[in-house]
Amino acid sequence: MRFAFLLALLSAFALPALALDDAGIVKTLQAPVQIIRSGNPLLVAVGDPVQAGDRVVVGRGGSVGISMRDETLISLGPNSVFDIRAFAYNPTTREGEVDTSIVRGSLRYVTGLIGKLNPRAVKVSTPTATIGIRGTEFIVEVPDEN
Repeated sequence: MRFAFLLALLSAFALPALALDDAGIVKTLQAPVQIIRSGNPLLVAVGDPVQAGDRVVVGRGGSVGISMRDETLISLGPNSVFDIRAFAYNPTTREGEVDTSIVRGSLRYVTGLIGKLNPRAVKVSTPTATIGIRGTEFIVEVPDEN
């Protein structure tokens, strides 16, 4: 009985659980950062979910850290634009796919379970190239063409 009460109490203070359609969660934030979802700009706070189809826009002086459901870690620096084109992950089989794009700015990417178990299932594109995942961590910088 005590264990059940303690478990219920601890779960009340835990971070919100991710819904099945959520790809990850915002873990760190230095404003200004917006998520564009279905064409609508959303204000971002620590703990907010990110989803496949989201565009993450980091303003001047901003940064954001995102933890994906497969334990991939993504950090975006100031003046960055990042698209989560597709994300699927099955925690039981540990299979899935990640398709992302850094349009502008800087990205630090630490591979999660999908990339460790099946590197070909992870795709990170830039305006001029696609990065093949062969390691567990990399940094990309895409200059603003304007």
